[in-house]
Amino acid sequence: MSEMSVRERYHAVMRREPGVRTLLWEFGYWAATVERWYLEGLRRSPYAPPPGFPAGAGVFGEGIPFPHQPGIWRYRDVDINRALGHDDGVVRIPLNWRMCPQFAETVLEETETTRLLVNVDGVKIRVKKASDSLPQELAWPVRDRPTWEQLKRERFGMQVLPRFPDRWQTVAATYRDHDYPVGLSMDGFFSMPRELLGVQNQLMMYYDDPQLMHDINDHLCTLWLAMLEEAVSKVNLDFVYFWEDMAFKNGPLMSPKAFKEFVVPYYKRITSFLHAHGIEITFVDTDGDCWLLIPGFLEAGVTGLYPFEVQAGMDIVEVRKKFPQLNIQGGLNKLQVAQGRDAIDAELSAKLPTMLSQGGYIPYIDHMVPPEISWDDFCYYRNRVREYVERYCPQ
Repeated sequence: MSEMSVRERYHAVMRREPGVRTLLWEFGYWAATVERWYLEGLRRSPYAPPPGFPAGAGVFGEGIPFPHQPGIWRYRDVDINRALGHDDGVVRIPLNWRMCPQFAETVLEETETTRLLVNVDGVKIRVKKASDSLPQELAWPVRDRPTWEQLKRERFGMQVLPRFPDRWQTVAATYRDHDYPVGLSMDGFFSMPRELLGVQNQLMMYYDDPQLMHDINDHLCTLWLAMLEEAVSKVNLDFVYFWEDMAFKNGPLMSPKAFKEFVVPYYKRITSFLHAHGIEITFVDTDGDCWLLIPGFLEAGVTGLYPFEVQAGMDIVEVRKKFPQLNIQGGLNKLQVAQGRDAIDAELSAKLPTMLSQGGYIPYIDHMVPPEISWDDFCYYRNRVREYVERYCPQ
């Protein structure tokens, strides 16, 4: 029997076909981690991030999220992939799910140490010049119904082709007859309102003006469905991933009741469309403790979640026991991997036999690989993962 392509393997893993080796992927790495590894023996190729790449930037493994954002360079883990013999990752077609046209970045004030500006998403931020720290967000483009109506009219119109890559017909043709998974990364129905209002204003507005919040998601859903219609007419998509980040270490940022009212109905419209077009793989990327939201995501038609942060209480073995139908990626404790071989062995032996034998699982660290992990320990960890994979799902 011929070797499966990465695309065929991806579908087989998500369908939990018996006897199929899962994929050898890692979610991603902080740039500081990769720079450390180049000093410790990883060979730098022309595909590597340049020396001095911001330490807090990402180098991605299984796919690059949100490549449409201007001014942000994204790198793949080509050198790491080659050194460890990982499978090829997915490709995410870069569509603009956000404002179109975007705001022109405008500097409002500048000092020796900081800059005050309005970014391309229309958010007023203060950034430190000599730091990789997150910017301080001060004001957002939506404050009430009039500001939303103006933004909807000016930057969330229903013309979809400007949101696609230039020469879209030609670009789409390059994704035909592919042997790797091709799909889309979308914003979600919590994350996009948060980008428009700021999280505190957003959470208050669910109570102060629920009709506004429904109107935002209803309009986004209608626009995004039109984009999906265009995408599936040109490309045979394998998956759609949603970015939410709607939980923190102590629980979700909205209650399950509010989630069911303001988010689930719009996911259902999207997943129903996808299922009708043969796209069965849908994953949500959310950090933090998202236990309470899993039933809502399943009701909404989502098939999987990642990256399952252990420090927030996300134990993938326990999640699988309670939600056996949920596909899972990630969930291996980065802090354990940083502690060396004994800790790595303990972490993998506690999780991989159960997860790999049941299928629907791709093992990797529970977020970006941090610089506390040495190249030697990372290689040991990935080699041990490979051994478990060959034992529990050989092919």
